[in-house]
Order: sequence, then structure tokens, then C-alpha cells
Amino acid sequence: PQHSVEQPQHSVEQPQHSVEQLQYTKEQLQIAVGKLDADAVSTMLNAGLALDEKTNDAAFWTIVNAIDRAEARNLPLSGDVTRMLHHVFDADMDHLLQREKVTTNITCMQPDDTDEEMASRKMNYVFDDADHKNLPLMEGRKCEGGSCCDKCSRNIFPTFALDNESSLRIFPDMASLTFNNLEKVPASTIIQFVRLIERVRRTIAHEYGLPLSTILPLQAYSRKYVAGTTQQGGGGGEGDFVILHTDESTHDGYHYSCVLYLSTQGEDFEGGDFIFNDPSKSSGETIKNEECEDDELDDDFLEALRNGEILDRPLFDDGPVLNVDENDNEEENHNALEDEMRRSGREFTSFHPKRGSGVIFSSGWENMHEVEKITSGTRYAVPCFFTTCPVPEAAYDQMKVGKPQTDEDIADDWIALLLAHRKEEPMDSVGRVKELLMKWHYMCTPLSEH
Repeated sequence: PQHSVEQPQHSVEQPQHSVEQLQYTKEQLQIAVGKLDADAVSTMLNAGLALDEKTNDAAFWTIVNAIDRAEARNLPLSGDVTRMLHHVFDADMDHLLQREKVTTNITCMQPDDTDEEMASRKMNYVFDDADHKNLPLMEGRKCEGGSCCDKCSRNIFPTFALDNESSLRIFPDMASLTFNNLEKVPASTIIQFVRLIERVRRTIAHEYGLPLSTILPLQAYSRKYVAGTTQQGGGGGEGDFVILHTDESTHDGYHYSCVLYLSTQGEDFEGGDFIFNDPSKSSGETIKNEECEDDELDDDFLEALRNGEILDRPLFDDGPVLNVDENDNEEENHNALEDEMRRSGREFTSFHPKRGSGVIFSSGWENMHEVEKITSGTRYAVPCFFTTCPVPEAAYDQMKVGKPQTDEDIADDWIALLLAHRKEEPMDSVGRVKELLMKWHYMCTPLSEH
């Protein structure tokens, strides 16, 4: 892997001001933002001014207030609201590019369909989660049905979102948000959640050199991990760990992945590292050979483990010896053995979650990952998954209202698909979210980019 750390870029050259730019001031831009004057803001931005973080935050809350007023008065939403929101999204990306990023470039991997034993062993990886790491792989990107970049990587953003953008005090409903249930969620939280997901989408386009219009969110939700609980079902259910997995194996439409963090390790919870789990460069091949040379011993070992027995020897001949005392707690010994098996022949790259940080990576088998068990507290995160599979044009034709043609159409879609605050039957909710994700690019970009 090749690692690079990008520090904020500061230009030493003085900007060249045009005569038109000098006609506007920062104060005038702030006034235009406060008045929700999208035309004036557009003119000033085109003339060279920029929305700094403080002014951009003011624009966000001006948008929220306008939406709340329209809803209270049962009025349609102005096209100026969504045009201003597009400016906020643009400024968000400009600010993110000035922050620290740590990138690791890695070789794309996919299942090796040429492996002779693949067919007979494939079901092992379906029924045994622990066996996922042994899946035979070959170089290349699968990216079924999509148009991914042929480069794969991991990107760590220590500050993907500012404190005020990731605060559960300001946005408490973001702790358990799903697009399927927005009836009682404040407009401010909905818009902020969309704002973060859109920032991820634009970051993926930037990092992997893909047209923004080809990337759509396939799923995004808040998830709560609670120490001492067991996850019930998939999605955002509670649990205190996540098993080793590959996102593209979970859903073949997942091409790029991200996890954003809404809580901090060491303050809000303990444990819960996000871990990239890779084959060990130094010992992986040796272990594989030893397994083949001593199949009978390994079978005995695995049978003992299944029976709950503890053997006073290492998993492999060159592994660490466990000092097992008959009086030791049986559960602790068993857990230690399982951890030894989990780590044997593997190389872990741990990330310690901090509120506002984010991890963005290609979703293929080069990025197998897991979440270690949380030992105390509650860990909040936002997993989101993006696809490059195109939406068939026929899908838009079948919608009651197809692609937006005006700014007012975009505003209407925001109300109908996100901000209506209406009670829904489950099937209606599913249909609305499906349309939302298909229309995402058209809702989050100006008409000129459609």
C-alpha cells in the first residue's frame, strides 16, 4: 500500500481581482445570504467571492428557517431555497479539500472464479462469517453493473464534518435517522443529513475521478452500537460489534462506501475500532503451507474448539503459546482463542473513531473490514453506500413526476421526497425512498449539471 497525507493547501499567491469582483464585499455576501437572495449570491460567487465556513453555516440556517416558514404557512417552497442549498453543497466541498486527508492506495481485488476449489468451497463463505477472509481472490475490480474507477483506496478524513455539523446536541434525531421514517424529524436534521451524504458523494467523485452524475447513494442511515447488546436483524439495529465482511459481497451494487462518526472513542464509548483486515504480508503464505502439511492436527484443534475445549498450544506452530490455567475463566480463555484465530495470518489497520471524522473507501474485496466489540458506552455512526449503476430512463418515465425541469420542480421534489412530514404506510415509504435515491443527483445539483 502507498500512503499519502495531504495537508491543507494554502496559496501564497495574491488573488487577481477583477474590476467586477471589487464591486462586492464579504459583508454584502453575508447580507444576501441572510435575505436568501440566491441571484445575488450567485453573482457574487461568480465574481470571485466565496462562502467561508461561518457564512456557509448562516446560509444553512437561513434555508432551514425558510423551509419551516413555508411548512407552517402551507406554502410551496421557493426555488431560491434549493439554489442556495446547492451553493452550500459547493462550499462544503471547497472547505473539505482544505482539510487533512490520509490516503492509502491499494490493489483492487475480487473473488477468483478461476480457483478450482471455488465452487465446492463457496458455500463456506455464505454460512461461516469467519471464513470470509479465506475467500480466494484475484486482482481487479468487479463493480457489477457499474462504471467504477480501476483504482482502489482508503481515505481517512480526521475532520470530515465540523463540530456543529456532527453534533447530536444540535441534531439529536440524527442518532437514529432513516429515510424511511421522516414524519417527526425536524427539517434541520433532514437537510443536515442529506448535506453530509452529498458531501460524501462529491468526495467519491473527486477521489476516484468519476463524473458526479454517475454516483448515487444506495443506502444511508444512522446506526447505534451499544455495549452488551446483540444486533437484531440488519440495517440500523443495535449491536456491539460488526463481523468481518466486504460491502460489495453484501450487495453487488455497493461500489463505494463510507462511515461517518457522530461520537468519540474514549469519551462516548470504549472499544469499537473500525478495522481493515488484510492478509499478512509476512506470515500468510507460511501459515497456508503449514495448514496443508498438518491437516489432521488442525482438524483436531477445530473439533476441540467446536466442543468448547481449550487446548494448551498455539493455533499454528509458529504462533504465540497461550498460558491456559484450568482455574482461569473458561469464557475468557475461549475468547482469547477466538481472537488468536481471528488475528492469525492477518494484518489489522485500526481507525479510532472521533466525532466528525470519516472513512471513505472502495467497496471491493481489497477492503474487508469489521468493527471490534464495544466494551462500554454507545457508538453512533452513519454508514452509507454508493453505486455507479445507472438508473434506466424508463424508471423516470414511470414516476408520477419525472426529472425536474425548473428550480421550482427541484424544490417540489425536496418537499415531496424529504420534507413533507406526513404519515406513511410502509410500502409508500419504500417507494418514496426509491424515487429519492434515483433523483438524488437532480435534487442536489443545479439545472446546469443535469
